[in-house]
Amino acid sequence: MPKDQRIIDPIHEMIVFRGEDRLDMAAWRLLETPDFQRLRRIKQLGVSEYVFPSATHTRFAHSIGVFHNARTLVQLLEREIKLQRVQGEFDRDRANVATLAALLHDIGHGPFSHAFEEARKAITEERGDGSARAKVRKHEAFTADMIEDPSGPIGTILSEVQVNPKAVADLIRAETPTDMYHSVVSSSFDADRLDYLQRDRYMCGVGAGGIDFEWLMDNVRVAEIDVSPADESEPDAVYRHSFCLLYKARDAAEDFLLARYRLYTNVYFHKTTRGIEQLITAFFREIARRVDTGASVRGLEVDHPLIRFFTKGGETLENYRMLDDTLVWGAIHAVATKGEGRLRRLAGDIRERRNPASLDIQVEFPSDTERQRRLKHKLDQDFSGQIGETVFRDTAKLSLYGAIGADDSHAQKRLMIQLANGDLKEITDFTDATVTASDKERPFDRYYFLNDEDRAKAAASADAIRGRRP
Repeated sequence: MPKDQRIIDPIHEMIVFRGEDRLDMAAWRLLETPDFQRLRRIKQLGVSEYVFPSATHTRFAHSIGVFHNARTLVQLLEREIKLQRVQGEFDRDRANVATLAALLHDIGHGPFSHAFEEARKAITEERGDGSARAKVRKHEAFTADMIEDPSGPIGTILSEVQVNPKAVADLIRAETPTDMYHSVVSSSFDADRLDYLQRDRYMCGVGAGGIDFEWLMDNVRVAEIDVSPADESEPDAVYRHSFCLLYKARDAAEDFLLARYRLYTNVYFHKTTRGIEQLITAFFREIARRVDTGASVRGLEVDHPLIRFFTKGGETLENYRMLDDTLVWGAIHAVATKGEGRLRRLAGDIRERRNPASLDIQVEFPSDTERQRRLKHKLDQDFSGQIGETVFRDTAKLSLYGAIGADDSHAQKRLMIQLANGDLKEITDFTDATVTASDKERPFDRYYFLNDEDRAKAAASADAIRGRRP
């Protein structure tokens, strides 16, 4: 019998892969595959370490934490069925699919995930196919391809423990969970969220966003939840089993939502992080432009993986697998020392952390939406020919809890509270709720400038608007 394997983790402490458990041993073998080992070379938070120096944790560590949480949630599902709080028989095969999908959910991430995907969208648009911008393949698609790749070891390992690789890939591809096992991977209380909300906060060292994790887990239950689409395209209500929380954990559930919100405002949307991401996006775009014109990229070999990937038709699985943070950092260093022109400037700024000067619209005019609108219009006019070149515009919106919940528009993301009589109530529907349903979104509108003169010009525009009558 194989021996137990152990990983010491700062969030979950001892994570044990039991030798007598075939699924655990399959998971351990999956960790050793090239696709999973690649995650050691991809940081979970990209360039957030430029602001929070200890935020150097990898998607490898995160994925192991997600697997650990998934096992816990599956045990919870099994308990609920045994206690007959959920009707039916426990489906071990489906539970195994969900557990291993949780482990593998991030293997398709590219380097500097946010900046990389934004660059690929912009490159597609520049190449004259703007309609395809929204169709740029996301990391979930690459993840599914890696799992189903007949030439790779992942499918073989899954099949050896009677887990269908296609079932795992389909679960990751799907946007809407089909059953309670799927909720382990995608729901308001899924294994992914339960890890990154704790891990990112801990590794960044930020005080905001505390979560009473043990109390939450002790109060998780399973119930039939209305997951009808928000657009009412289904004539009848659709109910599926998913996670909810007992009423006594309501305060902790609100803290859970607030923790996510504060991580976005304090960490993920930090102006310096977003500014460096703009430079990295511009670096990728400039390489693609040179590839399109047949120009060489000084410092990089003609068959460098970045050049191969950004060549038209180069977004193959083979080329994608070659990309990680370390490869990109090597390219940045090479171009910063041996490159030329704009590309060398961008690479040097990234390497030396020369963050572009920024102007934050909301900081300039807090709560004054009309002046915000006028300033954005003025800057877009003044720098119309420089947007994406020497001036970068970054726009994002964030809601604490939307009309139907959490961080997207899918109804299964609702966070439901179970009352003493068994009835369910959405967390925002209590009359004394701290977190309330709202269509309000907090905007983040920032402009970044490579040149101090442009930043001064933008500041002068803000001053001019500030001096006028609203």
